[in-house]
Amino acid sequence: MVQFESEFWHPSVATDIVLFTIRNKVLNILLAKRKDNGMWAVPGGFLQKGETLRQCAERELKEEAGISVPYLEQFENFSDPNRDLRNPNTQVISVAFIAIHPSGKLKIKANTDVSDVNWFEYDGIPKLAFDHNEICIKARLKLEQLAKDKPDLLFPFLEEEFTLTELHETLLIVSSDISSLKEKRNFRKWVAEYNNGKGLVAETGNYRTGNHRPAKLYKKFI
Repeated sequence: MVQFESEFWHPSVATDIVLFTIRNKVLNILLAKRKDNGMWAVPGGFLQKGETLRQCAERELKEEAGISVPYLEQFENFSDPNRDLRNPNTQVISVAFIAIHPSGKLKIKANTDVSDVNWFEYDGIPKLAFDHNEICIKARLKLEQLAKDKPDLLFPFLEEEFTLTELHETLLIVSSDISSLKEKRNFRKWVAEYNNGKGLVAETGNYRTGNHRPAKLYKKFI
């Protein structure tokens, strides 16, 4: 068998992951502080030989923050030749992913080539390394669009069982411009009529108790 060798120049390929969660009813993203320049950035790193882009993204989240996520989706590529100037002879193409996780069960820890990892409110993101501010902006726009087109995207933000109030709050945080669903009555009608009347959620038979009257718990409709 003749071994194929390309005559063309090869760029480097990396994955960058914008991990969203909701903390204290505010949209947050996970950032990692790089050891090489001390700047905050979204988790990510270079594609290794023999792995897919998704495997690379999953590995980087595990290596840099010690986590795996229930939702991970590729959303855009970033290929400006000047986006990473650490090596002037190499162009780095970033394949960006959106990830989602309910923060309640997420224990993060810095590892490998980062000195710290932490949550930042989306509206308070600092100046990031490379073009990661641009990546975050586009990830936020994509997240909002996905939530409008595919409402079950809301479920990875929530625990396995949740109240309708928690689902409603999540919808308004992720897709803040859905004015028609801000009223709880309209929201509940939308949930019941979703998917040609099959509904968006199903009752679990359990209740959440507290200082107020017990609230029914729901799960994603299968």
